[in-house]
Amino acid sequence: MAEPIRLFVTSSPELEAEREIVGQVVAGLPVRLGWEIRHTPRPGEALAPALEAVEAAHLYVFILGMDYSAPMGLEWARAVRAEKRKLIFVKEVAHSPAAAMWLSDHGEKVGWISFDSLPAFRLVFERQLIRALLDLAETLRLHLDEIEGLTARLKALEEASPEAPTIARGAERSAIILGER
Repeated sequence: MAEPIRLFVTSSPELEAEREIVGQVVAGLPVRLGWEIRHTPRPGEALAPALEAVEAAHLYVFILGMDYSAPMGLEWARAVRAEKRKLIFVKEVAHSPAAAMWLSDHGEKVGWISFDSLPAFRLVFERQLIRALLDLAETLRLHLDEIEGLTARLKALEEASPEAPTIARGAERSAIILGER
């Protein structure tokens, strides 16, 4: 069986709905490979497996909300050191001093995409994820029909309105999503 696509998501603690959207988007993509999604550990959970998952990830997703709190900094540093492909999103909310400092420190160095609502996040996340998958198509060994499906989905998203999506519930924590094979 082919290796799953590994995604690590670092996010502010209050962004449960955004983490849920990550799982929904991944599950809806026209890719037969399975997915392995890991998240920032909750308080009391071991950190070492999360840092190992950052290094093993094909894609690193960083979602900043109100706060930039431990262990987000360690995960970020590990992703930078491992030169991971990063998808960076910043929610337009009042930021804590720590989050504001992260934004100030990284403003010119990294490009991020701002969002102000869950539908807007879904749209920008799916677009960026598909673009990253297409860039990594050879590494991930995507088949031609998967590449064509992703390309068609990206085109449809680029024509879509950010108000179109609806929110459902289901996979806001770490998960493994199996492909069709």
